Amino acid sequence: MTNCSALTWKTADVSSVAIAFYPTLALATREERSHFENSGSSAYWPDLDADIGVEGLLAGPREHPHYARKAAERAVRLGRSLETVLEKTP
Repeated sequence: MTNCSALTWKTADVSSVAIAFYPTLALATREERSHFENSGSSAYWPDLDADIGVEGLLAGPREHPHYARKAAERAVRLGRSLETVLEKTP
């Protein structure tokens, strides 16, 4: 799950999705993405206050615009260039 370009759940069927669908993760540092809690059916990133569940991924991977905007505002507040951060995200 710490892969910087994809989220992967290893269940009976392996599910994987690019983090580009989740700006909160795409705009986070590798360190922030690597600090998460796994409940089996979802993952929670306490530093980012982000929770992604398998059911949501299966329904269609994308982050709600409200949370995407919050992620962009957080990145700007921390002095991160949005273009530079997103260019580094494969």
